[in-house]
Amino acid sequence: MKYTRLGSSMIALFTTCSISHANDQLPSPQEIASDAALETTHVTARRRLEKEQDVPAAISVVSGEQLEANRIYQLQDLPQLLPNLTVQFQHPRQSSIAIRGIGSNPANEGLEGSAGLYIDNVFLGRPGLAVFDLLDIEQADLLRGPQGTLFGKNTTAGVLNITTRKPVFKSENSAEASLGSRDYTQYKAMVNQAINDVAAFRIAAYKTHDDGWVKNTYDGKNLNEINRTGVRGQLLLKPSDAFNLRVIAEHHEEDSSTGSLVPYSYAPWTPNPTSLTVIGIHPVTLQPIFGPDYSHSTPAGTANSNATNALTQANNLGASNRDYNPKDYKVTLNSRQRVRTKQDALSAEANWDINGYTLTSITAWRRWGFKPNNDMDRTDLDAITGGANVEHKQYSQEVRLASPLSDTFDYVLGGFYYYQDLANHETYTTGPAALALSTIYPNNSKLTGTGYAKTNSYALFGQGTWHLTDRFDLTGGLRYTLENKKARVIQDGVSPALPPLLSNPLVEFYDTGVQNQTDESISTLLTGSYWIKEHILGYATLSSSEKSGGFNINGVASPGSVLGTQALNIDPEKAKNLEFGIKSSWLDQRLIANTSVFLTKVRDYQAATNTAINNSYTGLLTNVGDITSKGLELDMRGQVNSHLTVNFNGAYTDARFDRGTAPTPAEEFNGPGGTAESGYGKGLRSIAGNRVNGASRWAFSSGAQWRWNPADNVEHYTSAQYSWRSETYADINNSRYSKIAGYGILNLSSGIRMQHGRHQWDVSIWARNLLDKRYFLSLTNTGSNAYMGSAGQPRTLGVTLRYDF
Repeated sequence: MKYTRLGSSMIALFTTCSISHANDQLPSPQEIASDAALETTHVTARRRLEKEQDVPAAISVVSGEQLEANRIYQLQDLPQLLPNLTVQFQHPRQSSIAIRGIGSNPANEGLEGSAGLYIDNVFLGRPGLAVFDLLDIEQADLLRGPQGTLFGKNTTAGVLNITTRKPVFKSENSAEASLGSRDYTQYKAMVNQAINDVAAFRIAAYKTHDDGWVKNTYDGKNLNEINRTGVRGQLLLKPSDAFNLRVIAEHHEEDSSTGSLVPYSYAPWTPNPTSLTVIGIHPVTLQPIFGPDYSHSTPAGTANSNATNALTQANNLGASNRDYNPKDYKVTLNSRQRVRTKQDALSAEANWDINGYTLTSITAWRRWGFKPNNDMDRTDLDAITGGANVEHKQYSQEVRLASPLSDTFDYVLGGFYYYQDLANHETYTTGPAALALSTIYPNNSKLTGTGYAKTNSYALFGQGTWHLTDRFDLTGGLRYTLENKKARVIQDGVSPALPPLLSNPLVEFYDTGVQNQTDESISTLLTGSYWIKEHILGYATLSSSEKSGGFNINGVASPGSVLGTQALNIDPEKAKNLEFGIKSSWLDQRLIANTSVFLTKVRDYQAATNTAINNSYTGLLTNVGDITSKGLELDMRGQVNSHLTVNFNGAYTDARFDRGTAPTPAEEFNGPGGTAESGYGKGLRSIAGNRVNGASRWAFSSGAQWRWNPADNVEHYTSAQYSWRSETYADINNSRYSKIAGYGILNLSSGIRMQHGRHQWDVSIWARNLLDKRYFLSLTNTGSNAYMGSAGQPRTLGVTLRYDF
C-alpha cells in the first residue's frame, strides 16, 4: 500500500455538508436550484440560542448529518472533522481531549481534563464518559480557547459541546442496519412520537460490533474488538409556550478488547542490576532497536552499547520475538484482554419564560463503571496481568437566568454545583518474569491498592453585553469558583510479603490518610466586537480560566510512598488567552469564511512524566511547567452551485513549553546510574522549547458533497472527506522514540434515497479510511522506555440500509 503525503493530498479539498433524511418530501431539482445559500447554523456558546456567525468567538460546528455521512460514531474520530481537536485514546478509561494542543492528560481519576466535555448541557467529569456510540446527534460544537465564564469548570483549553436530537411533536421513526469489514455490524433504531399536544417522547438505541484490527499471533485472534450497546430515552413536556421540560435517561454498556496496544518503539533501557542479579539474571549488552519513524531511524550500533531495551530483555527471558513493524498491527499476548464499562445517566432541563426572561434549571446524575482484565506486560511471558477498576458518580445542578435581548444591554447570570465521587481499585497479579520486565513488581505476587477522591465545586457567574452602538458591542464576564477535594490512597502492599532483600518501598504498604485541597479561582472574559460591514464581524477577546488541582490516586507503585505524600498533590492549571478573529459571509450566504489568531499562556500545566526511583522509572502526574500555544485557524464553507457544497477547516498550532523539566530523552542515554533525585544517566533536563505532547503543528479537514435528483422523489448523493494532521510527540521530553508520524484519512460515501409519501428508503455504500492508512491515536511509555501505540482503525468498507417511516 502506498501511503499518501501532504503534498499529494492537497487536491482533496472536501467536506461533508448537510444530508437531509427527514420525513418530509425529498426536494425537487427546482427546489434544490433555488436553495443556493448555506444553511444557517445556531449555537448556544453564550448560553442562549444565536446564529453562529453572530457570536464573536472561535467556534466550529459539525452537524449530526455530517457525522452520519462520514460514518463517524466515536469520540476518537471527531478530529477528522474538527482539526484543532485532538483525542488521545487507548480505551474508555485512558482517553483525553485537547484543544489547540492543550489538554492531553493521562488516565488518573484524581484529575479532570483541560478541555471541558458537555453532552446536552451536562458537564462530564471524565472523557471516558463519552466513549459510546454517538447516537442521534443534533450537532457538536467546538469552542476554542478558555470558556470559564459561562461553561466554567475545567475549560482552560476550550469546550466540546455535544447536543442530541430532541423529541418533536410529530411521528419520526427509523431503523438502520450497517454491515462492513471485520464482521462490522451496527444496528440503530429511533422512535419519536407525540403522546398528545403537551408531551412527546423519543427513544434511540444502538448495537455495534467489530471483530478488531490488532492480530494476536499467540492464538491467531483479533484484538481491539468492539461490542457496545446503548439506549437513550427522552420525554419532552411543553404545556405552554412559557414552559418546557426535557428529561433524558441513558444506559450504555461495552464489553471489548480495546486498549490492546501495539509495540511501537524500544528505546535504550538498563534494568536494575541488583534486582536482576537476585533472581539469577544479568543485564546483557545489546543494541537498541529504534522505532517506526523510518525517515529518522538511527542505524544499529550508533547508540550507547551499554544499553539494552525492553524487547531484547523480554526475548532473553524466553518471550516470542516482538520486533514487528508497528504498521502490521500485531501483538503476542498470552493473557486475556478485556475492558467492560457500564454507564447510567439521568438529566432534566427545565426552561421558563418569565416576561421575556428565561430561567433555566439543569439537574443531572451519572454513574460510570470500568472493569479491565489485561495482559499488562504485553508479552507471552507469565509476568503481569490485571488493571484498575473505576467507579465514578457525579451530580450537578445549574441554574441560569437570561435577560431578554435588548438594544442596550443583555446578560446571563447563574450558579453551578458539582459533586463527584471516585474510587480506583487496582489489582495486579504477577508471575515468574514480572521483576525482570518491570524492575518494580515482584515475582509471583499480588499487588492491590485503592484511591479515593471526592469533589465539591461551587460557582457563581455572569456575562453581559453592552451594545454601545449599532455596530460595536462590549462583552464582559466573571466567574467565581470554590472547590474542595478530598483524596486518599491506600497501597495494600505485596502479598505474600517480600523478604528484606527484595523489599521495594514502591510496592510496600502505604496510606496517605485523608488529604484536603481547596481552590478559589476567578475566570474572566472581555470581548470587543465590531460589524465592519453587514456580514463581516471582527472581534478581539482577552480571557482567563482555571483548571482545578487534584491528587494522584493511583494506588499501586505510588510515587508518594518514596517521594512523600506532597508529591501526589497537583496544583491548579491557569490559562490566559488573547485572540483576534473575523467572521464573514459572502455572496448571499453562499460562502462563509471565518478566521482567528490566538495566543494562550498556561501556567503550571498538568501532565504525566516519568521519574527515577530506586534506579527504576515510574510514572508521575504533576505540574510539568508552563506552556505557550499560538496559532492561526481557518474555517470555510461554500455552496458552489445547487448541487455541490464544499468545506475546508485548517489550523496551525505552535504549542511549546516555556519551562519545566523531564527525564533525558532515551536517545541521549549514557549508561546506568543516577539516584532518585537525579534520574538515570544525564538525569533530568529542561524541556523549555519542547513541543507540547499530542499537539500537531498542522491539521486540516476538507470535503465535498454532491447531490442531485435523477427522478422525482429520488435523490443521489456522494460525499468525500479528507483530514490530515502532522507529526507529534507522545512524551513531553520529545524523545524521537515517542514521535507519532503524521497521517491522513479519506472517507467516502455514496447512496440513493427514495421517497414514497412519508416513507423513505436510503441505501448507501461507504468507506472509512479508504487508503488504509496505518496511524496511531496515542502512545504510552510502559516505564521501561518501551512505547506502545493505540492503533487507529484500518480501512473499513460497508453498506447501510435505512428506513424512515
